[in-house]
Amino acid sequence: MHATSNVGVAADVESKGNAKGRAREVTTMRGTLLLMGIFALGFVEGCAQSRPLAELPAARPLGGDIPTFAPSRSPEDPRPAKIEPRGDLSLTKSLALALLHNPQLEAYGWQLRGSEAAILQSRLRPNPVVGLKVENFGGTAPLDSLEGSMTTLRISQAIELGGKRMRRTRLAEKEHLRSAWDYERERLRVIGEVGRRFVHVLADQEELKLARQAAKLATDLYDIVKDRTDQGVSAGVELDKALVQVSVRRIEVEQQVQQLRASKQRLAATWGSGSVRFGDCVGEWTEVHDLPAQEELLAQVEENPDIARWSAEIALREAAVDLSRARAIPNLTIGGGLRRFNATDEKAYVFELGLPLPLADRNQGRRRQARYELEKAKALKRDAETAVHSRLGELYYGLSAHHHAVTTLRNQTLPAARSAFDTARKAYREGVTDYINVLDAERTLIDTQYQHVASLSEYHQTIIALESLLGVSLDPE
Repeated sequence: MHATSNVGVAADVESKGNAKGRAREVTTMRGTLLLMGIFALGFVEGCAQSRPLAELPAARPLGGDIPTFAPSRSPEDPRPAKIEPRGDLSLTKSLALALLHNPQLEAYGWQLRGSEAAILQSRLRPNPVVGLKVENFGGTAPLDSLEGSMTTLRISQAIELGGKRMRRTRLAEKEHLRSAWDYERERLRVIGEVGRRFVHVLADQEELKLARQAAKLATDLYDIVKDRTDQGVSAGVELDKALVQVSVRRIEVEQQVQQLRASKQRLAATWGSGSVRFGDCVGEWTEVHDLPAQEELLAQVEENPDIARWSAEIALREAAVDLSRARAIPNLTIGGGLRRFNATDEKAYVFELGLPLPLADRNQGRRRQARYELEKAKALKRDAETAVHSRLGELYYGLSAHHHAVTTLRNQTLPAARSAFDTARKAYREGVTDYINVLDAERTLIDTQYQHVASLSEYHQTIIALESLLGVSLDPE
């Protein structure tokens, strides 16, 4: 009976121990499932779905057929190879080089990539937080050791309320749209700057030709004066004056040579080059077209990136106001875990909820700031519209003046100046007039030729400025 009783007691103890062990296993399994559930919630919340980025505005037609630098999503990818131009250089080739290799345009391209990354980041939810907490140790007996302590392993997840993630994503998409307009504005600015510098090179090339022609005229006139002086028809002072003119014209040739080199260097800088390896710039120079109607230009001015950019800015500020309102709503934190009582080796669940009380901070300052920034953007858009319309009128009136100057100089002034010089030189050779009249006719012809080149340069530069302002070509073809 005693042995049997002992066996029964042992069996009973073993049964209780097994039951207790099974209870611990169930508790552990439930706690593990709780932890896994909260962690899975955090993981699912934290993984953004792969969705397409916000649709970008279509580029303006100007230069749309020319390849433009578009940075890859990996900064380590190699850049497009830059091949320095040699021989004659066209405007199209200059634009292709600048749009692929202009450092400032490249910087705006990387800014656009950065705004894409910001959209991806905005779609992510907060990460879950894993914590370990040890309580009731290091005090007085019997809590002077870890034996009587409690260890809690928990995981918590912040749940964003008020649609913050959706509004945050919308804000990032509006920033991306604004960056796209900034990129387009910079692209058109590069096109305009390349065109302006290209025209400068063309003008300097023409002025160098004029300087060499003037030097040749001065030399030819010097030969006539010398021949008349040798014959005793002209005084020696006329020969000295003719020699001075030859020296002045040769100095002007050298000045024009250096000026042309400088303008070529400025053009090469648009594609990030520090040296000039191309020869002459070639393009339609003397051709001018009829003026477009100002109403046609006004119809396209609303697509100007400076105006469209501020429309995107207003949408961005409106999204910021919406997000600032949502951020006034506190986030809910949910968590859970397992607690172990070291003294009894028992385990239990832990569950917690947390919600900040918006007593003092209701995001009121940032909400007010967001509204002020919205009003600021609206004012700046009105200013941009005024500036663009004013610039359009200024360019159009300037184009009309330059067009009139070019046609008048070409059709009336230049022929009359050439005829006057030819007549004066022939009369001087025949002894009918004196050297002063010939010199005056020569200066008039040269000045008129320079004025014609300057008017052509202003005409083409104004055309380029209008095209870059509107984003369309004004070529009638």
